[in-house]
Amino acid sequence: MTHSRSIVSFVALALLQMLCGKAAAQKDASPSSGNQRVISLNLTNSGQRVVATVGQQVDVTLQTIGPAQYGTPQISSSAIRFEDVAVTKPWLPAGPTVVYIFEAAAEGEAQIKIPSTNPSANFAVTFEVRSARGKLNASMTPDQVNTAPWDKGWTNMVNDVRQTFIPSLPTLTGVEVELVVANPGQPDDTVSMTLRDSTGALLADVSKTVAVADCGHVLFVLPNGGLGVLPGQVYSIRLSGSTFFGWKYVGGGYAKGAASFNGKPLLPDARSTFLFRTFGAS
Repeated sequence: MTHSRSIVSFVALALLQMLCGKAAAQKDASPSSGNQRVISLNLTNSGQRVVATVGQQVDVTLQTIGPAQYGTPQISSSAIRFEDVAVTKPWLPAGPTVVYIFEAAAEGEAQIKIPSTNPSANFAVTFEVRSARGKLNASMTPDQVNTAPWDKGWTNMVNDVRQTFIPSLPTLTGVEVELVVANPGQPDDTVSMTLRDSTGALLADVSKTVAVADCGHVLFVLPNGGLGVLPGQVYSIRLSGSTFFGWKYVGGGYAKGAASFNGKPLLPDARSTFLFRTFGAS
């Protein structure tokens, strides 16, 4: 079963703003991190050389303001992989705080460049990625999951489509969703994922470019090592995009939540759930 209804666009702000200013770059200084599994960088780290280990998350936080634009991150080798981009607190009307999220994917060297239309605001860091001595992805522990087998149901994401869930771990580190190509014709498309609590308050806003060849399981990684949540409380996942991809759903499925379409049950005559999985940490 498919749905095709009027478009309600969700605009991903993350790549459409510019930095408010650039502090003096410091060469070869140690980056700050509140989590040993996450390397946290900002504009003051531009120009540095940073050591990372395979499997480590790298967050680049840039405070933006004004009408100028940033381009897509440029990466010189496969040692570093771009995951997604998040708009995070504080939600400033002049421009959001943007977190570009990367993963150290393989041993080697790579340079990340995030260009701006204001050349003085360009960001660049060189990484040396080394082999990991321990398990760095322990923070990506599977938590909630819809295990029901897919039976060809999907709906596009131009309307307000959501899935509720109840976490059992106090930190939410990632959300994975299952998509299908609904209208072939292009190699990739942008998909946005937002998280809200039971009151409707926005907690996270993450976007990524999803390739046709890799749309079956799409992982949105949350910045800063994850988002603090209350186990036992209800949260919702919303996906937004064009009519290119569809979000897979099933009848029944995950017992601790349900799928909705523009504020109503996705299926009017039966309970249904979208296919998803969450990851967390203690």
